[in-house]
Amino acid sequence: MLRRKKLPALDEFHHELSASPRFRQNIVSTHIHPANEKISSPLPPQLDKELVKLLKENGIEELYSHQAKALNHIFSGKNVVISSGVASGKSLIYQIPILQSILQDKQSRALLLFPTKALTQDQALKMGELSRNSPFPIRGAIYDGDTPSDSRHSIRKEANIVFSNPDMLHLGILPHHGLWSSFFSRLKYVVIDEVHYYRGVFGSHFACVIRRLKRICRIYNVKPIFICTSATLANAQSFVQELIADDVIHIAEDGSPQGERINIIYNPPLTNKDLGIRRSSLMDSGRIARLALKYPLQSILFSISRRSVETLLLNIPRDKQHQVQSYRSGYLPSVRRKIERKLREGEIKMVVSTNALELGIDIGGLDLAIINGYPGSISGVRQEAGRAGREGRKSLAILVASANPLDQYICRHPEYLWENSPEMALIDPKNTEILLKHLHTAVAELSFKDGESFGDMEYPELSGYLDILAEDGKIRKAGKRYVGIINDFPAAKVSLRNASAQLPILHKDKSIGFVDLDSAHWLTHPHAIYLHEGESWIVKDLDLIENLVRVEPIEADYYTQAIKNTTIIPEKIYRNQLLTWGSKHFADVTVRSQVTGFKMIRIANLEKLGVRQLDLPEREMQTKAWWIQLSEETVERVRAQGLWNSDPNDYGKNWAKLSKTIRARDAHRCTHCGLAENKETWHVHHIVPFRNFDDPAAANHPSNLTTLCPRCHALAEQRIMIQSGISGMAYLIHNIAPFFIMCDPRDLGIHFGKESGFARGNYFVAIYDAVAGGTGLSKKLYDIQEDVLRAALEQVFACTCESGCPACTGAVSEQGRGAKTHAKAILKELLFKEEIPKG
Repeated sequence: MLRRKKLPALDEFHHELSASPRFRQNIVSTHIHPANEKISSPLPPQLDKELVKLLKENGIEELYSHQAKALNHIFSGKNVVISSGVASGKSLIYQIPILQSILQDKQSRALLLFPTKALTQDQALKMGELSRNSPFPIRGAIYDGDTPSDSRHSIRKEANIVFSNPDMLHLGILPHHGLWSSFFSRLKYVVIDEVHYYRGVFGSHFACVIRRLKRICRIYNVKPIFICTSATLANAQSFVQELIADDVIHIAEDGSPQGERINIIYNPPLTNKDLGIRRSSLMDSGRIARLALKYPLQSILFSISRRSVETLLLNIPRDKQHQVQSYRSGYLPSVRRKIERKLREGEIKMVVSTNALELGIDIGGLDLAIINGYPGSISGVRQEAGRAGREGRKSLAILVASANPLDQYICRHPEYLWENSPEMALIDPKNTEILLKHLHTAVAELSFKDGESFGDMEYPELSGYLDILAEDGKIRKAGKRYVGIINDFPAAKVSLRNASAQLPILHKDKSIGFVDLDSAHWLTHPHAIYLHEGESWIVKDLDLIENLVRVEPIEADYYTQAIKNTTIIPEKIYRNQLLTWGSKHFADVTVRSQVTGFKMIRIANLEKLGVRQLDLPEREMQTKAWWIQLSEETVERVRAQGLWNSDPNDYGKNWAKLSKTIRARDAHRCTHCGLAENKETWHVHHIVPFRNFDDPAAANHPSNLTTLCPRCHALAEQRIMIQSGISGMAYLIHNIAPFFIMCDPRDLGIHFGKESGFARGNYFVAIYDAVAGGTGLSKKLYDIQEDVLRAALEQVFACTCESGCPACTGAVSEQGRGAKTHAKAILKELLFKEEIPKG
């Protein structure tokens, strides 16, 4: 008998996954990127001989072609952005010119900016390793909120290389630039690592910070070269040019060796074909992870939420748990660095992580990436999949789809991932509210003179904004200058990120981690099971006065899930206008959220064990919103066309009696999972959707009805969901609006429907600023409303899908119905009919 030749471990794993009956029928797509040979270039001839020696001591005898091309532009004084693939040596592109400048001039300085502290630590370590044997000490230092106060003076005066972040630059460096005069006067390079991170409102803030930095540099007669690294973006060059307000050379090629990359889309099986309920992606991701642990592979398992990361870790067999660790926000920095080191040095086989490890922290060469649920963007999938296959090795990435419509759409249309370009990064440095805040701060740092510019904004336009600040008494006009107010520190009033306070999580007064205040209510409420590094802790106290959480260890076979209610209440209305089809509004709103209770869910099978009520205070956010509301006449016109489907179902006057009969027939148990009713009444579900019937009596026939617990009911509804026209229109507006106001979709909240104080019983769609106080986004949408609605309608007409997709009104459920036709009918009513495109 011939024995099969032993394959490498990754191939063995792939073979078992593809051949095993447990897994193979769930693989819906396999996409292979062929291997690429490296394209080499010699070290640039202008490199200092000591730098060449350092590089060779670190095993660097030559460069990849994209590195050499980028260095050529940098040494010519050009700004660059490099968007080569993951693990393609982007860091070396800024390390070489920085060390070259210091070796040629011991007083040379460089500023390196990173979006996270973990990445800052990682890159500071890498620079230190590369420069360790230099002929004289090259001092690099981290300068952030954790830097001890007694170290800061020497860093300002002596450090050649300062590693920091945008927040510290904004708050701790630029306002005190006088203390940094020796640093700024010798600044040669500014590095912005992971530049794709700076999109939307955060990116717009950061763009203004960069303009302030360049303005400070001008008074010290320096013009630093910007070196930016990025993941693949659809608009890398134009985005970075907008960010730094200067010309940029884009290096998109990649000369690094790339092993073969196998990408699999995996759809968990249906566990109930009649109801269309699929097995949880969490469970199947765990199964694939357990299979991977049988092989000598290093893997990463990504999951979207902190709780799902910890739940996945608990599903690892006890005899394998020493080989696996979790990684997410909320861990102590020392713990995170220890996990990074263990993975890098091969001490553990797998890490289960949120997207915290999407960014370029060095965790060594991995073989396999498992992605539990679509992370929300094409670029996110590519970043996470790219964490496997470093150093030119073959790799495998598996996207395990969840049951939500977008994941299921990708299972039916895998080309959506592999044939579409990654998303664009959008910013608006001229956003009025953001710009005014940073101009106020810039004046406090250094007075504005007549004729001065701010980034690409020339003085005639700039002076109008400065006049507004002067009229508000925030700055003063003195002759031909605008000057700050004595003892004013406006930087402290400007937060670049929508971040809240951090609460320590304490056990016997020792911190085991931390949680941000916004998350504390739903993650660490009283009696919550807090999962941390594979261990269960029960929350004894959430102290919102002292801002801390107290926990005790517990042996628990369940986890908790908060029940959260959110309402949005209009306050002061600034502007409104009656229109032929309804009205539009712009106002202050209060977004109120409250955790009212929690569910207890068994870890092993996701069975719901019970519900408990809580009495926690409401959380409020004051912000601003734009909304449109439809008149009843408009709704009736759409209804007359047979294209209005946004009303709730009317099951008939005998529905309460009928549902009670069905629940009794089914012995008051969920017909899918078998869970018996407790204090809560189970739901009665239409197997074939009610809206599919012309006759309500046929829809309500007992053979079409079944009893389901709330969890199983939600799972069943996901597959057959019939999208309403109003929700399809809301999806369109939410995804198109960012292109008009140059933000990220996450900067906007969305609310739509009928039951709200917004619209007095009328249907509405509302967009609100997702940042406390607002950032002017919804105000601009009010002004350009017709442009947004017209673009939405044009997108519906242009899209070639049949009933809806992610590019227009949203992904359609597996056996549901989309809202493309219904949304189109509503939008036609909101625009001038004579200008409607044909179709």
